[in-house]
Amino acid sequence: MAAALRAARGHFWSAALFSGLVNILYLAPSLFMLQVYDRVVPTRGGATLVLLIVALIVALGVFAILDLVRMRLLLRASMRLEKQAAPAILRRVLGAHRATAAQRTVALRQFDTVRGTLTGPAIIALFDAPWAPLYILVCFLLHAWIGALAVAAMVLLILVTFLGERATQHGLTQAGEWTGALGRSQDYSVAAAEVGCALGMREAMVRRHLIERARVVDRQGDVAATSSGFLAVTKFLRLLFQSLALALGAWLAIRQSISAGAIFAASLLIGRALQPVEQILGAWRSVLGARAAYRGLSVFLAEDDMAVTRTALPAPQGRIEVSGLTVRVPGSDRTILKEVSFSVRPGEVIALVGPSGAGKSTLLRALVGAIVPDAGKVRIDGARIADWDRETLGRHTGYMPQTPTLFPATVHANISRFQGAFAEDPAALDAAVIDAAQRAGAHEAILHLPQGYDTLLSIREDGGLSAGQRQLVALSRALFGKPRLLFLDEPNAHLDMSGEAMLLEMLGQARAQGVTVVVSTHRTGLLQAADRIMLLRDGEVQFIRNRDEALRPQQPPAAPMQAHHSPDAPTPRDRPADGRAGGTAA
Repeated sequence: MAAALRAARGHFWSAALFSGLVNILYLAPSLFMLQVYDRVVPTRGGATLVLLIVALIVALGVFAILDLVRMRLLLRASMRLEKQAAPAILRRVLGAHRATAAQRTVALRQFDTVRGTLTGPAIIALFDAPWAPLYILVCFLLHAWIGALAVAAMVLLILVTFLGERATQHGLTQAGEWTGALGRSQDYSVAAAEVGCALGMREAMVRRHLIERARVVDRQGDVAATSSGFLAVTKFLRLLFQSLALALGAWLAIRQSISAGAIFAASLLIGRALQPVEQILGAWRSVLGARAAYRGLSVFLAEDDMAVTRTALPAPQGRIEVSGLTVRVPGSDRTILKEVSFSVRPGEVIALVGPSGAGKSTLLRALVGAIVPDAGKVRIDGARIADWDRETLGRHTGYMPQTPTLFPATVHANISRFQGAFAEDPAALDAAVIDAAQRAGAHEAILHLPQGYDTLLSIREDGGLSAGQRQLVALSRALFGKPRLLFLDEPNAHLDMSGEAMLLEMLGQARAQGVTVVVSTHRTGLLQAADRIMLLRDGEVQFIRNRDEALRPQQPPAAPMQAHHSPDAPTPRDRPADGRAGGTAA
């Protein structure tokens, strides 16, 4: 942000220069009035009046042009800020692995707030405020008492402005936080409205949001009332001092200390000197909002960035090493994964099994770098994930989360990972998209959509597709580009028997092509494609075994030998066939 603002520094300096010229030309009406009363009226000079009118028209025309140029310069500064800062901020927002979704959204809104302030009335008032002393100086040139009145008025209005800031600062901050929380709560309720209606929760949800809205509206009302009170006081003081300046000028004219024209000029000059202060107070909420947005955005941009460009490493072969991986619930000591360690060879298929909440999805997210573990390391071909350039590694990685996330774009754009924006050969890109869909078993299903691959998905959680269709599109996206690493979270959760058979075939082909696959599942049918099976329970690895060994039925433990036979003691015929009298079956 600082670099982008420095890049627009030329625009700001130019706008400041034009602001100076504009404020000088603001004196034209006062000078015109002074000349009319002091020169035209006493001499009855019609020609002089005509020349003064022409000069006034020219001055005001130049004033309007300079003011327009000043606005254009500020608009260009806003555009420069967008061009310079938006790409980096978007990359940081999409790559801030420790930030929540709400924090990322707020960061974007904060940037828009800062950029929008550059073209609003607040920035104009800030540019005009430094020129207020010019009008005060002219007031002193008219008479010392008029200048003293202007200084007193300026000090009093600045004091009112300062008190207004102190009185509304906390309320504005709190109202902004509550408004953001209300927006997130309402957005979530809208997304879950179907579930709420089905469970008879609509009225309860309405009541809940009405309470939240009432709290926000009350707080905003308090702030607005306070701000309006200070604004009313400011207007009262400005009009009062303008009238007092007129009265003072009349008193000085009676004493023949100033001319008759200076009476009205003094009133206009004091009014113009106080106008920027009144404008700043009126736009003070925007100024405070922009300042708070800039500070919040600066804090966000200071966080670690997973999207930083790294040294380019060779294309991965697919060797994964995990050592002491520990992940905790954010803001809590409760662990989701506890010192998980294992390795995967290139071309190996590992199946993750275990009860719900065992940590399978969290492990997959850590393997793809979507979350940063609290302890331990994940290495791809010996390099930590943090040492990889994320864009490069991402092109060699296929990932399908448990809840497929599809973007509001066409099916083609989703599968191609939006590579259409960079593709030099659209035909080759189309072929790669169709190939990925065919390997995922999604091609026929996509062709049955209203516009096939060009079907536009809606801005909804499901994108307007069924659960099975979403999984097929997400699986196609994971396979796009023939990745060397494939991470699938419950890929067969919504597939029928035919879809699961095609998934098994795809996993077999991936193994044959040397693709490393880590897949989690609750359904045993997918285990047929696994080389090894890892059982997770309560975030800990219970075992990692070859598929045949893991699926072999376990014999119950044999009864221990007894020193003396009892009626319930096992007879020799009850003993295991290998002749062992006791112990535990393998």
